Amino acid sequence: MEPIEPDDDLLESLYVTNKVAKQLADEATEAYDRGDATRSNVCSARKNALYRTKTTVLNRIVAHDPSLVAGEYHAINGDVWLLVTVNGWEFHQPPYAFGSDLTDRIATANSPDEPMDVPYVREAGIERSDRSLEEALVALAEHGVNANDYLARSTVQGKRDQIVDVRWSCLR
Repeated sequence: MEPIEPDDDLLESLYVTNKVAKQLADEATEAYDRGDATRSNVCSARKNALYRTKTTVLNRIVAHDPSLVAGEYHAINGDVWLLVTVNGWEFHQPPYAFGSDLTDRIATANSPDEPMDVPYVREAGIERSDRSLEEALVALAEHGVNANDYLARSTVQGKRDQIVDVRWSCLR
């Protein structure tokens, strides 16, 4: 894994990417509930890719310099999450997504065995940035992390066996 130095551009792009992933999760559920399998599959595929992109960037930041990252374990809805803070930007991450070799390198305020009980309010709104997803994805790609590389497949199947390309055109 190639380390990556976090700057404000990278972290803002990561923030936008994370927030859009949450929005896509909501959209996938709503589309599924109204019977729109195509939209649900597209949103779900992109959501998963954005979360994998976030994990990759955070892993590379920790690999660059773990002293830039602070952590705090939270108990949320019965699961343990690691709240990662880098230069004032916060991201929840399941600890297994880092793996113990990286979580052991992050200075944490508590242990996963004694997480803070935190009520979790899922905020999908983008409040700290007016950057578009496309701008964020291009900025991450300039740092060597292309979200299209984290799609499980470049296409999904939709209604009546329709094949839909889910890649972001700004990254092709």
